[in-house]
Amino acid sequence: MKKLRKQAGALMVLLVVGALGGRAAPGWADGPPAAGKPSGPQGDTWASIAKLPDWQGIWELNWQGGGGLAGARPVPAKLTPEAKAKQDAYRKAQESGKDLQPDQANCLPPGMPGVMTQPYPIEFLYSPGKIVIAIEAYMQFRHIYTDGRPHPADPDPLFQGHSIGHWEGDTLVVDTVGFVPFSNISPGVGHSDQMHIVERIHRSGPETMLIEQTITDPKVLAEPWTVVHAYKLVKDDLREYICEQNNHDSADEEGRPGFKVTK
Repeated sequence: MKKLRKQAGALMVLLVVGALGGRAAPGWADGPPAAGKPSGPQGDTWASIAKLPDWQGIWELNWQGGGGLAGARPVPAKLTPEAKAKQDAYRKAQESGKDLQPDQANCLPPGMPGVMTQPYPIEFLYSPGKIVIAIEAYMQFRHIYTDGRPHPADPDPLFQGHSIGHWEGDTLVVDTVGFVPFSNISPGVGHSDQMHIVERIHRSGPETMLIEQTITDPKVLAEPWTVVHAYKLVKDDLREYICEQNNHDSADEEGRPGFKVTK
């Protein structure tokens, strides 16, 4: 079963990345809200955690509910001229057989925001002052601090960035900065040191959840870009994901695919 999930997942990653888009977001003056403020009594003790929205269980992208290929194709991000030129060069390279495989073919995690659109399940883990999102793909974790701390003045670049958050009723607002320089917003579109992601996460039904991501990066995006991902509750467990073990997929330095077949 795990083998089938990994094979299907590898295919779906390519399909999701190819279909990535978003709906137009407000202008810079109406940018995403700040998330670095205390949640007050919400989530600061084990007793108050019991009063938070119940997100227990395993969640995965809802392919029939707008979270994946089954949803309507969204509006692409509006890029700056420089970013659009890089995207065009990327697509031209693909036509010549290059850049066909992302770094994930060599087991490098996608980082934010792409890690939240992997075709593998996630789980929310609560503790006082912090929420952890455990992600089966590449066995990644996102730490979201809800104790009121600010972002570091000079955050270390991380695959998942540095996340702080607070609760607005039943919605978790997450603010993330500080990303590794080689992750992408979408295929052929990288980001600058000014990328900033705000997520609004809430349960939309008994077994459904919506995660709205608003990405701002004035060096890459002509305006903020918002994408909404739908998730569903599933009866499953997170499984061990060791990409490096017997990895048959690969990509060379120019992004050309390879496939190792052994007897």
